[in-house]
Amino acid sequence: MSHEWQAPKEGDVRSPCPALNAMANHGYLPRDGKNITPRQLFESLQEVFNETTFLATFQVVNCFTMYGKWFAGKISLEDLQTHGKLEHDASLCHVDTALGENWVVKKDLVDQLIANAIDGKIQPESLKNTFRARYSDSKEKNPGFTFGSFQVQLASGEYSLFLNIIGANTNKEVDAKVAEIFFHEERLADEWTRPNSPVSFPTIVGTNFEFSKIMNAEIKELTS
Repeated sequence: MSHEWQAPKEGDVRSPCPALNAMANHGYLPRDGKNITPRQLFESLQEVFNETTFLATFQVVNCFTMYGKWFAGKISLEDLQTHGKLEHDASLCHVDTALGENWVVKKDLVDQLIANAIDGKIQPESLKNTFRARYSDSKEKNPGFTFGSFQVQLASGEYSLFLNIIGANTNKEVDAKVAEIFFHEERLADEWTRPNSPVSFPTIVGTNFEFSKIMNAEIKELTS
């Protein structure tokens, strides 16, 4: 890896998104997490995760527009801490905003995810079981818990990106060790390599749709 990983220093800011945090920790984005331009984010998504031009463009435009930063031309990872936009309740490895600092990785939540590995791999079934546990826990502890259709789409998209990008050249599975390092340290493991083929928008949308059905079925069962 040409970009050495460094833990955030005092004054650096991070987001609830482990992928963006990892890119900052490795220096693909500004290490302080501040003043990120659309071009920097676009080029990093392509260089690090081998996203197609369309997918990277879609993510950049969506991110800057959602937070009202398009005309400002810069965004901070701290902006992504705002609840109700890209950040949502029942995330895999962060507590709900109402319950604490939503950008701080919770080791017990990472351990819960890794414990759901199957044959040493994080697979769709692993994520389904983890989601079920996170949904139930947040619903119980968070009086303002919200997880409607918008949150389903956000979480499904995150799961899809994780399996297709961090899973790289696999059949939608991630080595448990790679996953643990990614979520716990927000670092790209030495064993990890970016996808050989560019990751496309249709690929992400297809897996997103699959997870949307899974999540909706789980929610229906948990709330019936």
